[in-house]
Amino acid sequence: MPAQPHRPGRATALALLALVLTACGTDAPGGEPALAAVPTPASAAGLRLPLQEYIPGPDQLALLNRAQWILTDQCMSRYGFHNRAPRPPEGTASRGEPDRRYGLTDPEAAAASGYGAEEAEAPRKEPMPSMDPAESLVFGGGGRVDPKAIPQTQAEAEKAGGGAELNGLKVPVGGCNREGYLKLWRPGADSRDPMRAQELDAEAFGRSRQDSRVVKATEAWTRCMAGRGYRAANPVSPQTELGLVPAAFTSPQGVAAATADVACKRESNLVGIWFAVESAYQSRLIERNGELLTAVRRQREEAVRLAASLVSDAH
Repeated sequence: MPAQPHRPGRATALALLALVLTACGTDAPGGEPALAAVPTPASAAGLRLPLQEYIPGPDQLALLNRAQWILTDQCMSRYGFHNRAPRPPEGTASRGEPDRRYGLTDPEAAAASGYGAEEAEAPRKEPMPSMDPAESLVFGGGGRVDPKAIPQTQAEAEKAGGGAELNGLKVPVGGCNREGYLKLWRPGADSRDPMRAQELDAEAFGRSRQDSRVVKATEAWTRCMAGRGYRAANPVSPQTELGLVPAAFTSPQGVAAATADVACKRESNLVGIWFAVESAYQSRLIERNGELLTAVRRQREEAVRLAASLVSDAH
């Protein structure tokens, strides 16, 4: 029997892999970008992607959602109604990006509740109330509207004047729900689409998922899972592949699978590699969209200040 080759320790192997990954990026305009560094985190908690600088965090998003509800309510009061859409809850989301961007990564959460932590943290959505035609018109504008005719900023909406009428008053195109959004997010003629940052974020994630370095790390995770008796190829949401239904996420089987999942992510350093690769794609997009993103960040800061004032006055 041939002698087994020498196998380096995990720390040495990860260090060598980091050097290879860093060196193999070409950073060509349409190619895979070079990597600055590859961390070896215990979990995704605390990692911060470059585009998060331009996207509202959980605290800000919760505040902004409450303020938009208030602005919609103020608009509806002009027509004798109140905003009966579900009021955004007080407080904030329990986690932000990229804590679960790459799937379950926290060994303590896996050991405590398997894949159930994600289910427990998902906010329960309240159903929209039924509305009579007049209230529905005020809230949503009523009827079908040509997307090209919908004002893209509050300045455009005020210039357009409105769409349908109720009791002699023009109803904003898109209704008060649209007005609440525009007043908060896109008040001026020079306002930029705040969703562009999220769109770039999604683009970077999609590109990173197909990157050869992430593909290789995912394959290493899959081999590790197979060595533990599990067949799975999707490290972000492997529950279906593992034969787990939601009711079994916190079962002993769910806990065992989740624990193996997290251990294999650490053994393959999938999280560190994926984070480094996605960070490189995001940095490249920031370089190419710097002016847009700077404007989006400025708008977000202004929206947060307005939101804080609105929420404070409402209490």
